[in-house]
Amino acid sequence: MDTYVGNGAYCYANSTAMLLASIGERVSPSYIEALTGVGFGAVWDEAEKVAWFNGKLTPDEGIDHALKLLGFTAAGNSPSADERTSIEVLEEEIWKGPVILGPLDMGMLTYHPNHPHLSGCDHYIIAYALDEQYLYLHDPAGFPHVRLPIQSLCEAWKADKVRWKRSKPYQMWSRPERINSPSEYETAQNAVNYYKTLYVETIEWAAQNNKSVNAEAIRTFSHFVGKKDVTPGGVGNMKYFLFQLGARRAIDTADFLKNYEPALTKIKAQQARIFGACHTLAVQEDWSSLSKALTGLAILEEQMIETLLTK
Repeated sequence: MDTYVGNGAYCYANSTAMLLASIGERVSPSYIEALTGVGFGAVWDEAEKVAWFNGKLTPDEGIDHALKLLGFTAAGNSPSADERTSIEVLEEEIWKGPVILGPLDMGMLTYHPNHPHLSGCDHYIIAYALDEQYLYLHDPAGFPHVRLPIQSLCEAWKADKVRWKRSKPYQMWSRPERINSPSEYETAQNAVNYYKTLYVETIEWAAQNNKSVNAEAIRTFSHFVGKKDVTPGGVGNMKYFLFQLGARRAIDTADFLKNYEPALTKIKAQQARIFGACHTLAVQEDWSSLSKALTGLAILEEQMIETLLTK
């Protein structure tokens, strides 16, 4: 069974799908997620003692790449890191149509019942109205038509505690416009070339910054898990986020590539199954078995890089 339909932490893909739907373009969040490229590679986080399965790429960069691969441009990115100017730009843009905002710090999203425990977690939403007191929005984490006080918006949007972002705060995407119409085959081939570039850039970045990435990062993760050397934050990420998201990303990428790249499709499908097993083992706190499963992911990561870089 290689098709999954259900919930998942697809905030930026869901928000991008809603933005495109506002101009009559219906694109599946699963398709968008595959095009972001965020699910390729891995990087070791020494503080949390986990490997994040996204290489050096940040979700905000992924949105830009997905839109480009689909044939769209989007306007509205704040030209300033100044809070007041950014709100003024948002006021202008939101009159023209919905706006993606992110990354936002989930700890400041006061409509979310669990927000006090989510400080530093990155998130993306789509906003559709603004007045003197509130921003009105759809949050793809399960909160349609909610409102956020402007002061909370400013604190969330500044995203000081958010790690996975570009250097500038107050990012937005609005007014999408189709500039070309690539075929599905062209989109797939362009995406594969993009994935290849991602790996090359991640490997270069790791060498320049003394970072452990890709299979090496996953093997380091396996080593620490096998020793039960895990942090409370790392355990929380493993049980509630890391592996279940990895499984869905891998399934959706396999589905995206299945008619064009059989070798990559096979690897992604295998990754999805192991990610699912990793989630189960993490919840059970079976660290020995989880360590072995992670070694399997490291082997698949090597196969993925070899397959892509020899194309």
